[in-house]
Amino acid sequence: MKLESAQIRNFRMLKELDIDFEDLLTLVIGKNNSGKTSFLSILQKFLSENKPEFTFDDFNIKTQKDILACESSNNSPEEYVEPQLSLKLYISYNDTDNLGSASALLLDLDNDMHYLVVKFEYVLVYEKYLKLAGDYIEYKAKGIDRDFEYYLRNNMNRYFTVRIKALEFGNETNFKIINSDIVNSIISMQIIGAKRDVDNEQGHSRSLSFLAGRYYNSSVASEAEFPELQKKLCETDESLTGIYQELFLPVVKEIAAMSYNPQEAELSIISTLSEKKIFQDNTTVKYKHEDTLLPEDYNGLGYLNLFAIIFNIRIKLDQLSKKGKPDENPAPLNFLFIEEPEAHTHPQMQYIFIKNIKKILTQHCLAAGKDFSLQTIISTHSSHIVSQCDFEDIKYFLRQSSTSVKSRSLKTLFSKMVTSEDVPTKEEQERAYRFVKQYVTLNRAELFFADKAILIEGDTERMLIYAMMKKADEFAAQNPEAENHDPLLSQNISVIEVGAYSHIFATFLGFLGIKTLIITDLDCAKPGENGRPVKCRFLEGTTTTNASIKHFTHLSNLQDIVPLCNSPMTLTYDNNTGSWNLKENGNLRLLFQKEENGYQARSFEDAFICNNLQFIIDHKNIFTSLKNLGGLDDSPPDFYEIAEMCIDSKTSFALDVLLYGGKENEKWTTPLYIREGLEWLAQ
Repeated sequence: MKLESAQIRNFRMLKELDIDFEDLLTLVIGKNNSGKTSFLSILQKFLSENKPEFTFDDFNIKTQKDILACESSNNSPEEYVEPQLSLKLYISYNDTDNLGSASALLLDLDNDMHYLVVKFEYVLVYEKYLKLAGDYIEYKAKGIDRDFEYYLRNNMNRYFTVRIKALEFGNETNFKIINSDIVNSIISMQIIGAKRDVDNEQGHSRSLSFLAGRYYNSSVASEAEFPELQKKLCETDESLTGIYQELFLPVVKEIAAMSYNPQEAELSIISTLSEKKIFQDNTTVKYKHEDTLLPEDYNGLGYLNLFAIIFNIRIKLDQLSKKGKPDENPAPLNFLFIEEPEAHTHPQMQYIFIKNIKKILTQHCLAAGKDFSLQTIISTHSSHIVSQCDFEDIKYFLRQSSTSVKSRSLKTLFSKMVTSEDVPTKEEQERAYRFVKQYVTLNRAELFFADKAILIEGDTERMLIYAMMKKADEFAAQNPEAENHDPLLSQNISVIEVGAYSHIFATFLGFLGIKTLIITDLDCAKPGENGRPVKCRFLEGTTTTNASIKHFTHLSNLQDIVPLCNSPMTLTYDNNTGSWNLKENGNLRLLFQKEENGYQARSFEDAFICNNLQFIIDHKNIFTSLKNLGGLDDSPPDFYEIAEMCIDSKTSFALDVLLYGGKENEKWTTPLYIREGLEWLAQ
């Protein structure tokens, strides 16, 4: 039995969230404040708490307004729409599953249907709606000057109730009300929260020792399971009883002397050691360093956190599988939620954790028996964990507004990329997907957690982009007319070098849905002797060899492409067709060189030289990146020729610019097309 998907409605910012789950491990990722904690909270409230309680603030803002409208509305039963927040679960099963109590969820006898649907609601039913309206009128009549929202906030649970429904799959208008006992017998959930009560305050921390005791309690079925332990405890009891008799003999004699019948007052003090108490109160975890055993609190918080997670995983899995309780069977559906395992741990620890967690979970499921079904959900905002996970396990939470979050599965990214009309053959489509998957997870997993992104083409732009961002921030700070400019260096912007392959990331960028700036080169070309295009000056060119420009503009003729720079070239992603289309106020902007100072450049280098030729000439004798220095003095200057013939190394050229550009890089200016793009991105 497996949980296939869930639908959450009207809970905080999760107004309409649909998420699907993997069979073993689902990795929920997203930026801070993207709804991951809310997702855990609603699961915990409905699946882990016996009597879940909610507050007014747990409702989505739109639903809050609907609830407050109840004060002045006078709806009939037919007109009334129940305000509610809800969690709906879609569960699959096969013919070999022992449904047991889960059969109470079946509403049809179709043998081909292998789905169960359960819906949890926190709802204001019509009768309670009428009572709420009447009670508030009486409340106001007592002379209490409080508004409806205040009254409702303080009395939510008097009027809203939890209702659980079993729905017919494919015909959800057919349902029956079920009680929480049925759900609890079917679904079991354990949570390892982000706060794991570990610290390394020396001399005081015994958190791991405490967890060792809890682990013993959860994993041992009976005293007979470890006979050697029981044998040692019996021997120790006998030894301690003899010592106790001698130790307490004076007290025993005094008690007997005070009694009128010494035989009735005869006491025996014996040792009754309990293995559970020993583990809980008399067990200490230490770690070995060379030949010395050191206290657990000598470990760093990272190690303590990792150890605590492993202990907790074992404890929670034992509880789910009913280990130590041979008379009880595990629930048909079991969930383990691990919240932000990256706390306090450095990247290498995070890599090790995510690489090994699946193996640990699989081993436990096998040990628990074939009837034990476990699905694990991990929430994280660690790019290090994402970089080592299975790409298809990722569920990306995208916050679209203050009241709306969407979940996107990376499995759908594959389906979109292999059916894209922009990539002609299936082989090329699958190759593009593999490229994006490997590049993002291994090199740029932080993209999933960025608010904005810049895709750049070459080394020169990569090395200068942050200096150009700083210059843009400084210009905005000194010019009041630069409106809505949030400092770029204070924003969460991911910069990615993609060469000439930004178009391969097109579907992935649409999937991410973040504001993106693509900085590329015009790459003018003319027909060569063999018919293949060769690079040239703009005035000689007829086409572009830049695949990204062709992809996003659907054009190749220079005369059609260059005029697009006259206004911001922004695009919007069409999720239905999987394509980017030119549209005003889109969230992706394509940049390439535009005419400046009477010159149309074809690359970043000649655009930079056009703007900063005097700066380069002034430092030509100390720029180690230059060659053929005589070309710098040609009059009129040929910027294209200087870029081609005088720059020996683009990387060294960028370093020279940074090294000799002044304390605040005030000796050079950013090309116009990049300045305009950075101003757009800052807003």
